Amino acid sequence: MEKTLLLMALIFFNVINAQNYDVALYEKIGYEIGGFGDGLDNEDWFGYSVEGIGDINGDGINDVAISAIKDDDGGFNHGAVYILFLNLEGSVDSYQKISDTEGGFDGQLDEWDIFGTSLSYLGDMNNDGLIELGVGAEYDGDGGYWHGAAWILSLNPDGTVNSYAKISDTEGGFTAPLDDEDVFGTDIETIGDLDGDGFQDIAVSARRDPDGGSDRGAVYILFLNADFTVKNYQKISDTQGGLNGVLEEGDYFGGSVANIGDINGDGVIDLAVGAYRDDDGGSNRGAVYILFMNTDGTVNNLQKISDIIGNFDTEFNDEMFFGKSIDLMGDLNGDELIEIAVGARGYQNDGAINFGAFYILNLNIDGTVSSYVKYTEGLQHFEGNIDEGDSFGFSVSNIGRLTERHCLAVGAFSDNEGGFQKGSAWILQLGEILSIEDLDGFSNKSFLYPNPSKKSFSINEVDGISKIQIFDINGRMVVGFDNLEVNLFDVSYLPVGEYVVRISLENENSRNFKLIKQ
Repeated sequence: MEKTLLLMALIFFNVINAQNYDVALYEKIGYEIGGFGDGLDNEDWFGYSVEGIGDINGDGINDVAISAIKDDDGGFNHGAVYILFLNLEGSVDSYQKISDTEGGFDGQLDEWDIFGTSLSYLGDMNNDGLIELGVGAEYDGDGGYWHGAAWILSLNPDGTVNSYAKISDTEGGFTAPLDDEDVFGTDIETIGDLDGDGFQDIAVSARRDPDGGSDRGAVYILFLNADFTVKNYQKISDTQGGLNGVLEEGDYFGGSVANIGDINGDGVIDLAVGAYRDDDGGSNRGAVYILFMNTDGTVNNLQKISDIIGNFDTEFNDEMFFGKSIDLMGDLNGDELIEIAVGARGYQNDGAINFGAFYILNLNIDGTVSSYVKYTEGLQHFEGNIDEGDSFGFSVSNIGRLTERHCLAVGAFSDNEGGFQKGSAWILQLGEILSIEDLDGFSNKSFLYPNPSKKSFSINEVDGISKIQIFDINGRMVVGFDNLEVNLFDVSYLPVGEYVVRISLENENSRNFKLIKQ
């Protein structure tokens, strides 16, 4: 009996640590769906980048920015960004477009700038009450062909642009030598005040930088002044900043960048950087580097996560592009480990090319993977209609909570919803997390365990049960179960909170467990 109970206890803890969060609600946003309207044209690529931006209009509901980099306002492929004000279910209540002709933005955009290549919520960087949004334009021609640029937009509460700053080869005090096709502005990320000078700093990547070899990629740590100009910088590449020659030609290191907090507890923020054309295990399968940073912007040490390293045992396919997008999810399940969302737009579903998926990785403090969950059509109760070629997961962002649920925005820029590659984005709300703790000092927790959906529980290895009841924290019974033979007790309808599950036995003993719904 002891061996059986121990086994069940291990199963219980595995269920909790696996973070199998269901998709409780989802909403698709695109051409004439999700409340968005009919403003998209063929090949606009809406959903190329998605980003949670907090509640900028003050209505109590978080909002999201989504780019359409091939929008033609003002000229061919100038690009555009939409600020979407959401409803509680994830549909669009209203929106504001920012482009060469709308939204109060009068910065100069040219053909093929593809404004909106990347989006990053930067917070209120200068304490003026307005939030800043980083916007990449990686094909910008300042200084040369596809040198690239990064814009910092200060947004009004209605989503229009109050002011802006540009960082490029010719503007913003950035003196790093950029070359043709470096595509500076591939991604942008806030990194807080890394150097401790009182001003917020950012990271900007250039996925085709040639340091060490063609298209290996680079990330620039930009130390900023109060006016968002560049005070100085540190480059991280195959030959600079502490990587020490780990990259190969065509890796596209810097395809995505995310601030993941201080996961190793050394007091300095760490970064996750995607190299989505890395060839570990096969062609263009992709990889993510966890960079443990120094305050001067150099890399102290690193951990790679790919098909062959980092304890990530999912099934890869060629051209999967794992690491094309990354965002910090925080500690979703309260286990004191950080989770990140990572997109894989080239994930193949039964041979369907560019079907797409994303993963939530639970990271150990050394940057290796503790556990993970994969999300695509048909998994984790997500039944949204994904088609071959949609590129679901090309972009992914944590948008916080719309209600009590953790929510993500997921882009599918090449979706043909309403026309050829008009693009789309999904708002996914993750289901409640159910955990159960022993209140009576029993060392074995195998008696109760949640089923994989986390919306019900079962009982094992307990004989002679006479009744099961659930009480609120004030001792009031909220439900009693009459049918004890089913052994699957539904609690999906209970509000978020703490409860006590009481198992009464025929010998008049009872056992109490705490049930937590988040």
